[in-house]
Amino acid sequence: ENKKQKNNIKLYVRRVFIMDNCEELIPEYLNFVKGVVDSEDLPLNISRETLQQNKILKVIRKNLVKKCMELMDELAEDKDNWKKFYEQFGKNLKLGIHEDSTNRKKLSGMLRYYTSASGDETCALGDYVSRMKENQKDIYFITGESNDVVSQSAFVERLKKRGLEVIYMTEPIDEYVVQQLKEFDGKNLV
Repeated sequence: ENKKQKNNIKLYVRRVFIMDNCEELIPEYLNFVKGVVDSEDLPLNISRETLQQNKILKVIRKNLVKKCMELMDELAEDKDNWKKFYEQFGKNLKLGIHEDSTNRKKLSGMLRYYTSASGDETCALGDYVSRMKENQKDIYFITGESNDVVSQSAFVERLKKRGLEVIYMTEPIDEYVVQQLKEFDGKNLV
């Protein structure tokens, strides 16, 4: 898992193959996306060095990321399909929160977590916020090894007694997510 997985985007210029695994085309956290980019606007004799400074490539990258966001938004509307997708690529989305500051807000809406009130179902941060008490100003979360471990903690017990819901963050990458995502929907994560 630590070794960088190469991406699956192939670059063509006017139907002539230029390269695969073009890192400038898509951010690392979207490395599960497969596809072909065929550009009329790039020169045929382009080198790797020129690719890195190329403005057209930056525009292509921006549009690819935008399209991925749109497709994931659509997928998130169907709960069952999103659950399957999220089981496979949830870590990628969390990595995106860490890497991609421009899309952080969109990505944060796509995250799913177990909470002290959600039982066996995961819920979005938006669902958590909609269930918050009127006087509750913060989103409460706890990080740990597993749902069983964190649900037994004294911190969770105290909050549950006060009728507050706690988000369980049980993957190592969640600690980085919280560092980047200090708030959601105007509520601080504490």
